Order: sequence, then structure tokens, then C-alpha cells
Amino acid sequence: IGISLIIDNPCNNHYFGSIARLGKAISEAKISSKIESKMLQMISDNQLDDYNRMLIYYLFLNYNNNIDDKEKQTENHDKLLIAVRCLPIYLSTKIIAGK
Repeated sequence: IGISLIIDNPCNNHYFGSIARLGKAISEAKISSKIESKMLQMISDNQLDDYNRMLIYYLFLNYNNNIDDKEKQTENHDKLLIAVRCLPIYLSTKIIAGK
């Protein structure tokens, strides 16, 4: 997950990952449920800056779209909406309104 976050002053050879590639990889991981829980926790965490919370939101969306189980996708969507409600109002209202 860390390679999808933006940080100040990374070292010269720091690798930043593609949200699309990471989402696909997480959906295929054996521990995807643990990673899923961590992503939801990060979206809800008001100690994390808004920009990185939104990056994780998009990572979760991409991960969820790569899951073959439609029932699991629906469950995840509901979990994501709960996490989104923890975002600042200026972000959460736009996300929820767009759904």
C-alpha cells in the first residue's frame, strides 16, 4: 500500500506504484481481506492527510472492481461508504452524491 502514497522528500530511487496495477495485484493476493481492512482503516483515519486518503479510496475502488465475486463487491461498496463518511465533509459529500 505504501508505494501508492505520496510523501515529502522521498529518496531519489523511491518507487511510486500505479493505482491500477496495485488494485489488480491486491485483488489476486492471498491476504486481500487483510489489505482491504487496512485500506478502509486508512480512508477513515483523520490523522492521514486528505490527499493520501483519497489515493487509498481510489486504490480500494480499483481493487474492488477487480474482484470477480459480485456479492463481495457489493459488500465492499457498503464498507467503503461507511469509511467515506469519515472523510472531511467537502470530500465525503461529493463522493456520496456521485454514487
